[in-house]
Amino acid sequence: QAQLPGGPFRVPALSPAPGAWCLAPGACRLRAMELDAPVQQPMQAPPAQNRLGLSPAMVAIMESQVEEMRKVLMRFKVCSSSLDGPGPASASGPSGGPAGGFGQSEQAPMGSGIPAQASLPGHADILIFGPSGSGKSSLIRTFYMALNKSHEVPVDFADRIIVKDTAMNEGTLKYVSATIKPAKTDHRGGIISSAIMCHDTRGHIWMDEREQKQLGVILDGNVRDDCLVQQRNYRYARLLWEFWKRDVDLFPAEILVRKNGLQTRPHAILFVFDGSMEEIPDGEEETRFYREIVTMTQEKGYMYPQVVLTRIDRVEESLARSSGDTGDVDPELRLRQALDKKIEGVVERLGVARASVHFIENYHSGTDSTAEGRNVSVDFHALKILTQCCSNADAFMAQSLHGAPRPGTCAVQ
Repeated sequence: QAQLPGGPFRVPALSPAPGAWCLAPGACRLRAMELDAPVQQPMQAPPAQNRLGLSPAMVAIMESQVEEMRKVLMRFKVCSSSLDGPGPASASGPSGGPAGGFGQSEQAPMGSGIPAQASLPGHADILIFGPSGSGKSSLIRTFYMALNKSHEVPVDFADRIIVKDTAMNEGTLKYVSATIKPAKTDHRGGIISSAIMCHDTRGHIWMDEREQKQLGVILDGNVRDDCLVQQRNYRYARLLWEFWKRDVDLFPAEILVRKNGLQTRPHAILFVFDGSMEEIPDGEEETRFYREIVTMTQEKGYMYPQVVLTRIDRVEESLARSSGDTGDVDPELRLRQALDKKIEGVVERLGVARASVHFIENYHSGTDSTAEGRNVSVDFHALKILTQCCSNADAFMAQSLHGAPRPGTCAVQ
């Protein structure tokens, strides 16, 4: 009989080993260690659990894990977590990030040893970026809906996080934040639990040095919230030093903060790509651009960037259309093979850890998903990714405040 793991970072216990597939009686197979994606989860035909072919026992296990992750995320507090490992040997966990996670108390808190005068941010800030139309804004909405167990997002949230329409060339234009979970304070103003924020960014179109520099100033914490991050195309004649600046470095003063630091910097990095594309990233130019971005993030201390591939439903539809030639092949097997091939391609092209790449389907509606109902598989994967990002954010802040030297490369498992 299945035993429920004790904490959110032991969710992979659903499967015996990386790359293994866990079978429940009459259930489809789930990729557990990497949490790539559910095998089938289109939301157009509820209930999603039945389309997944999951047995009631497996659904109950996943629902229990989802509730446990919600509880842990709701009480998340910056740099108050514990590391689950004996020491340096446990430098990285199963998802390409630091071992352990918040909510565990076996080891010393991650924030122990931080100078008393250090100013801890009251939030964990997750920066999300990727090509235009890849599903970044939809992923942020999915995070909110999964964590808050809601069928819609608040109106002000929907106004800030804009999902691209098919008639639009771009959706999000500004560097804009959205609060997935607000901070909770006691009657004296002390922080009980920290806020969890996501920063949406304008999708990359040109994949050039200008867009790379825009990401650079964001990663350095130099940009104000709710601003259009792009260079100006002019110089001030009376500011002679500007004529020694390159065009890519000419950012308007009004979008820059006066003093940057850990409060203004993102704390975890999440790349989002359209998983239905034939090649991810799409072409040599895009691959080179994002590989350089991955290197830049690691040099700035973000050692475990996560990669999310969206639109698994389109992958499934594409396979269904081409199934005439191979009608005797198990559809689940074909889908697994297609997802594995895409993920291995991303690992090879971007040089990230295999366990850092996830497949997910977003909730398709931002403000009216009542008809679609809850999807336990979507919630499970969304919260697992969000939990890993919060753990990475915790590790980044603790490392920054400790002043530990930052290695130049990521140890790929």
